Amino acid sequence: MTTVNVSNLSINLATYSYSIEKLVDDIFRDKLDEDVRNFSKNELGIDRVYKAYDLESTDLENSQFSIPDIPLNDMYVDVAERALRSSKRTPSDIGLLTTISDNQQYLDPSPTVEISTRLGLSSNVRTQNFQGLTCSSFSESIRNAAGHFALGYENDVLILIGTYYTIWFLDRLKQIERVSKKNKQEFYNFIYFLIFSDVTAAAILSSQNRANGCVAKIDTGTIFSLKETTKDSYKKATIKLSPDKTNRIIFDMNINSKILKESIARLSFENISQMRKKLRKDFEKIKLWGFHTAGSRFVDHVRETCGIDRESAELTYDLMKETGNTGAVSSSQFIKESIERKILRKGDVGCMVDYGWEGADAFLYEVQ
Repeated sequence: MTTVNVSNLSINLATYSYSIEKLVDDIFRDKLDEDVRNFSKNELGIDRVYKAYDLESTDLENSQFSIPDIPLNDMYVDVAERALRSSKRTPSDIGLLTTISDNQQYLDPSPTVEISTRLGLSSNVRTQNFQGLTCSSFSESIRNAAGHFALGYENDVLILIGTYYTIWFLDRLKQIERVSKKNKQEFYNFIYFLIFSDVTAAAILSSQNRANGCVAKIDTGTIFSLKETTKDSYKKATIKLSPDKTNRIIFDMNINSKILKESIARLSFENISQMRKKLRKDFEKIKLWGFHTAGSRFVDHVRETCGIDRESAELTYDLMKETGNTGAVSSSQFIKESIERKILRKGDVGCMVDYGWEGADAFLYEVQ
């Protein structure tokens, strides 16, 4: 087991902010059936989202691809520079740069190619890009950071996480004439467009020898992770990106929301059961529970399946209402806000339950 010190957590929400009411009653009103509008306002548990597009100036009747007003790499660099400044690190302090992204624009080359140069990192920096691991990848990056330290590297690890789905869902939505609950694929495309915020996060992780400015500690022995490997389980959520006759990439998503929800709830329950069994003393210290902000129905179902009361997870609902679904950023955002809002104080223990298309994770963190 290796202890990783979290020296900084920074969050960068995209510039353009919209209330759900503004989006469904104004900007996209002409595309939506009334029951879709009512569902969006009353069933998601989200009040506001942040987008990399100025949607009020975007021609939604033009089916051509719209380039984001704010590129993902710009958001990465901005949040990374902020994290370095606030933690009093310099680019030369970074020994490993990890990026986590889910965006068709960054399949090749890896975003680390551009970011390393723009941040001025050392020429011997190690880099890795987790492409497509989606919402449950933060704990995996923590384990990789622990491996970096275990190999004898002492310089810090900079993790950059980007949740940047609007570029997918807006492009598909512009090609849909009418969003109706009768067409599940188009309905889910709109809901995913609606609930996700475009957001980046930076986390600086340090070894024991460089733990100055540590705000939280995560022991890799407290990370529990399960993948969904039952037969045909991959079919519960698929995304296809393929060129049309004009070589434009076409985004096609197929998701079975019910099966996905049941799967992640079961895996999350199994993770927590193992945590309770193997870390009984640590488990009893948990004062706050966080869940990936996937919308109130998902959070409710996973939380109730895991036997966690609503009051113990209230911060999750607050963050979901304030900033929507922040994807893989959810876990770092939760840790940051639990400390800054003084819900947890020095010595307190929180538990984050992460989940996505690949599987489910749960891990403990102790505030420093």
